[in-house]
Amino acid sequence: MNGVFYESAPVGSATSSSNPHIGILLLAAGQSTRMGQNKQLLPWRGKTVLHAVCEALWGGWDLSNVHFPVGRYPFVAVTGYDHKLLDPIVESYGFSTVWNLRPENGQGLSIGLGVQQLVNQEWLPLDGIICSVADQPLLTPFVICELIDAFQNQWIIERRAGELPSKTIVMPHYGAAYTPGNPVLFGAHWFDALCHIEGDQGGKTIIQGPGRDYIRNIWIPADIGDDVDTPTDYERIGNRESEDI
Repeated sequence: MNGVFYESAPVGSATSSSNPHIGILLLAAGQSTRMGQNKQLLPWRGKTVLHAVCEALWGGWDLSNVHFPVGRYPFVAVTGYDHKLLDPIVESYGFSTVWNLRPENGQGLSIGLGVQQLVNQEWLPLDGIICSVADQPLLTPFVICELIDAFQNQWIIERRAGELPSKTIVMPHYGAAYTPGNPVLFGAHWFDALCHIEGDQGGKTIIQGPGRDYIRNIWIPADIGDDVDTPTDYERIGNRESEDI
């Protein structure tokens, strides 16, 4: 297992009054080929899977004291062929949208489009970006807070040492099996590399390559990192709705 496990501080416990600026990239352009229908629009707790993911992302970011002094959120969602159905949902949570015209070319294209949109926006320069998939209905704001806190503490160390832009990558591991998963927070050093990923490997090309020595792994005790990729996944995860997770 790459990296070291990092015990993040409680929310809002930064040791510096200057906090890193964190954006969110939501990847929602997948074609859901194994599901047979758009998995992001599947019913979930009275809304959809996509609503659940957006609520977790926005809620964790909002709790983590990374507010911007501008009127917009540093959130971008990349959507694909179903953008007319997906865009109204993500926009209701403050996301601007980018349409991936060729989602069949792989997740790398969506990541590049989203990162470019985030870094080109007219807001403060970002120190890190949370890259999230749109099919984790069990995701909670707690996970996002833990990612941001771990990054923030390492970012402060890097800043004091004059080592910015940050090379830190924060990755969650879920449950008793320490299963690696999403979302992943990438420091600004990796923005250019994120814009040039090819195929469908996504951030793994960085995590398993040049970024492996800069990973900070955090442990999320609850086993809530599951993706919904197939009808079997959806049924299995749906049966956990009443569990205390």
